[in-house]
Amino acid sequence: MTNIFSQLFNVIFNFTNDYGIAIIVFTILVKLALLPLNIKQKKSMKVQQKLSLEMNVLKEKYKDDQEKLNEEMVNLYKENPGSGIGFLLLFAQMPILIAMYKAFSNNIVNSPTIILPWINNLSKPDPYFLIPIIYIVSQALPSLLVTIGAIKNSTIPKFSITMLIPTCIIAILILTKSPAALGLYFIISNIISTIEQLIPVSE
Repeated sequence: MTNIFSQLFNVIFNFTNDYGIAIIVFTILVKLALLPLNIKQKKSMKVQQKLSLEMNVLKEKYKDDQEKLNEEMVNLYKENPGSGIGFLLLFAQMPILIAMYKAFSNNIVNSPTIILPWINNLSKPDPYFLIPIIYIVSQALPSLLVTIGAIKNSTIPKFSITMLIPTCIIAILILTKSPAALGLYFIISNIISTIEQLIPVSE
């Protein structure tokens, strides 16, 4: 699969003649291919969220009757047989995403891009540390949109300063020393994932 992705990336690069644009097009194409799985995952997560609320109601209602609680819980799961499929779909995508990442990493070249005009060499870290900052913003974007109400009925938590700490650590420890091309890939992936969150999905 990595070889297929590498060939696809090379075709895109030869067509665009710009490595930054090739990263964006490549990432979009793979994300589009995964979109049906992502939609099914979102539906399953919404069902799981609703199921969790119903479970809490049952626990409160039958807190003094463990046998009845177990019976109602079994019935609840029978009525929602596909509630746990979201996690399975997430793991199913992992080999594809890993192959995509390897294909991308194996094709980093020493060249600039019009996408990041302040960088002369995409194979080296961003000398101005702008990419790590943009990455932090792109990572926090879904939570910010949930906080302001742009994304509703989502499993994404609302924005808080504490949730930025792991993202900042990743940005400082990894992206400040990684090739700028890698940072661009992560940023584009975050932006596409945010757009996917904006797509309304019915249960």
